[in-house]
Amino acid sequence: MLACWFFLFCTQIEAGVTRFDSAYFFQSEEALKEKQVDFKDLARYSRQVQSAAWKVLKEAKLAPNKGYIVLAVRSDQEIAVWFDMDVTLHEYYVYEINEAVKKIRPFHIDKGIVVFALKMSIETAQHTQKPFPAPVEWKAAKLKLADPEDIEQLVLSIWPE
Repeated sequence: MLACWFFLFCTQIEAGVTRFDSAYFFQSEEALKEKQVDFKDLARYSRQVQSAAWKVLKEAKLAPNKGYIVLAVRSDQEIAVWFDMDVTLHEYYVYEINEAVKKIRPFHIDKGIVVFALKMSIETAQHTQKPFPAPVEWKAAKLKLADPEDIEQLVLSIWPE
């Protein structure tokens, strides 16, 4: 139900070269409710992230690419961003998108971290067929954790400073 509801509010950006599709949530709807996440605020935040990424990439001349932009929001309003794309994005665009996203006020979280991803395509109307995102940075970090499936511990272990 959450994914369907979120999809209704998550607009796909048609103009330009960057498009967004569905969202992937690493936590259950119940877990998000426990964190007192307002789903309308989450949807608004998602649209703002999409807009910010689109603005960064609208003038870029990039080869077709598809994958996920992965976002983590902590209860202290700090944000982290990772990418899981078929072709690694140039560090300039990664930096610019990160900076743009960090300027957006995130939704409220009562405690912990919320982690979700948006399907993103560049210069193609096709979106990734990967069922879930797995950023490169996460793979090595999972090997060091006692419970590699604990998304909050995973994200905290590699949170950018």
